Amino acid sequence: MASATVTRGDEVVFDRLDLADALGIWRNAKGRVVGIHGQDGRTPTIDVAFDGHEVLQRYLPDLFRRVQ
Repeated sequence: MASATVTRGDEVVFDRLDLADALGIWRNAKGRVVGIHGQDGRTPTIDVAFDGHEVLQRYLPDLFRRVQ
């Protein structure tokens, strides 16, 4: 997913199921983008909230795909 297409409030799922497993989050869980970082030439990262889990902070957007 290109980070330019991710906006705050977008619903996302894990693109890499092994990461979901490693984090102990259900593979098909839907999260919501709650923060975007990395403007001004820095590496873009996002914060994603999943119900029942702490917010995943500063993850690469390519690890998720937007739910359409």
